[in-house]
Parts: sequence; C-alpha cells; structure tokens
Amino acid sequence: MDKLLEIFSDILEIDIHEDDLELTKEEIEEWDSLAQIQIIAEIEEQFGVSIPFEEIETINKLGDFLKYIGK
Repeated sequence: MDKLLEIFSDILEIDIHEDDLELTKEEIEEWDSLAQIQIIAEIEEQFGVSIPFEEIETINKLGDFLKYIGK
C-alpha cells in the first residue's frame, strides 16, 4: 500500500494518504489523462501487473487501482 501511495504522490505531486483512496478524478485537479497513463505505467512496472486497456476508463478513483495489485 505504501508503494502505491508513493506512486500517486510522486505523479500527482500532492500528498496522498490511505484515507484519500476514495477521491475521484474530478476531486483531484492534478489527475488528468497524462497522469492517468503515468500512474498505470508505474503500477504495471512496480507491481508486475497488466491493467487491461478496456478497463482503464473504468478507473475513476484512486482506490480502483487496488484490485490490480491484489490488495
């Protein structure tokens, strides 16, 4: 979980904590389409997972990434 929060914080350039996982794209100004791609690429690399292309559009809050890292 700490590594995931670090990824969010580094890419979005804001402090993200465990209780922020319910925040949505609309609530985080820094979370644009480029940040989305960067987050996905970093999660795939760091956790050795693959997020299916067709599921990318269904990711609307930070916590949605948890299912891809087995948390």
